[in-house]
Amino acid sequence: MKKQLVTLSIILISLIFLSQSTYAALRCSLCGKEIVGKYVAYPKLGLNICEQCQNTKPHCEKCDIPVNKLIMVGGHGFCERCAPTIEVCHSCGEAIMGDYTFFEGNESLKYCMKCTDKYPRCADCGAPSGPYGTRLDDGRYLCPDCRRIAIFEPGLITPIKLKVRAFLENNMGMPVNHDVTYSLENQIFMKEKSKGIQGDLNGLFYYKDDEYDIYIVYGLRERDLLSVLAHEMTHAWEAENCNDKLPLEEQEGFAQWVAYKALIHFSLDDFAHLMTKGDNIYSHGLNKMLNIETEGGSGAVFDFIKRKKI
Repeated sequence: MKKQLVTLSIILISLIFLSQSTYAALRCSLCGKEIVGKYVAYPKLGLNICEQCQNTKPHCEKCDIPVNKLIMVGGHGFCERCAPTIEVCHSCGEAIMGDYTFFEGNESLKYCMKCTDKYPRCADCGAPSGPYGTRLDDGRYLCPDCRRIAIFEPGLITPIKLKVRAFLENNMGMPVNHDVTYSLENQIFMKEKSKGIQGDLNGLFYYKDDEYDIYIVYGLRERDLLSVLAHEMTHAWEAENCNDKLPLEEQEGFAQWVAYKALIHFSLDDFAHLMTKGDNIYSHGLNKMLNIETEGGSGAVFDFIKRKKI
């Protein structure tokens, strides 16, 4: 009987010690002090935060969990778990805390809704021009990214023009026999020369008798110039090979189709795909040509566009 009592005493002492050890192990995950009284548990993260730390420590702006020190990203503070997941606005550099937008299909460059609503859009990429955007003399804005690579000097379009002309002749079988004069102009000139065509114009083909002129708005990127030059050179080809009474949607659609082909040829497939979007005669005409091509190949597109030639 005495032996049994000794054994029972040892068991009770062991339980009391285990209980005290378990209680002592409950310490605040931030300050390390033993938790006495109320505390907040975050079981998924294995955190136990004492009431004082919960009320006085800074909280992550994304998950709202208190931390000893915030990691600053784009002017906002986050915990070490959330900080790597935070995106910043490409325009203002602030952390994106809610909805965002992106342009030209490039989701790697995100813009907060504040910048999207506040700043004029870049004439080239459509994104907010931002606090460091440039206003051109014709009222257009360029974002810093586009301004850095935009072309303003007439001589710089020559190598691009030669690439496009070689593509038209060698890949599309579309030589232009007339001499063509090329010039860079501003948007005001383009609108006046176009005689009332609505919207901003990046390029314009103009001819009278045997004088062929192509006007390009200055401040475009090279990929824009590739598309615009292919489009306007196609109009020059149409003037030599197609009926003047060709419906406008077919004229513009065929020129867009050739520009679309040019962009793909120059490995700008994503930019080419954007041309099929929208609700205007350019996208409608392009999609019409692409449908004809799907059914009968490129030859069917040329047959269609030349069918009304007198």
